[in-house]
Amino acid sequence: MNKKIFFTITVVMLTSCSVIAQKSVAISPAAFKNLTGCWQGTLNYSGTMIRKPYTTTAELLIKQIGKSSKFEFLHAYTKDPSDNVADTITISKDGKKLNHETIKSKQYTPEGNLEIITEVSGFDHDNNKAAIVRQTYTIGKQLYTYKKEVQPEGQTDWLERHKFSYVRKLCKN
Repeated sequence: MNKKIFFTITVVMLTSCSVIAQKSVAISPAAFKNLTGCWQGTLNYSGTMIRKPYTTTAELLIKQIGKSSKFEFLHAYTKDPSDNVADTITISKDGKKLNHETIKSKQYTPEGNLEIITEVSGFDHDNNKAAIVRQTYTIGKQLYTYKKEVQPEGQTDWLERHKFSYVRKLCKN
């Protein structure tokens, strides 16, 4: 009898801890502030209608906009400078949304990097269907990755659309 009670209490405690951990998905600007600076890496496109799958090299400069919860990402593609892009990432005041998308999970990887996942209903142009769009941000001291995946309506598999992989580098003055 004592083993059953012990087992039941253990399961209840572990379940409670898991539920509590899942509720804490808010992030603060400090998570992205750690990314400010210069980065170098690659961009992999796969399965897009605009271009055939390809990889290109890129540099990235990340700046916080004033003291706000907005961050500017300046992407410079070394092979295709005409494709350079500036993005802004905004963290909601309550920290539960990233660029108006609900944060589904926030966790630390075994390597100690912060992984943030957002999901939103959207559209997959390759399949011409409604889809869930999942974006995964992995933030580390020397590593930053961003991955966009889609799950077309009626499917269970996630299809990777693009992935940025960067390592920190010294900024040129």
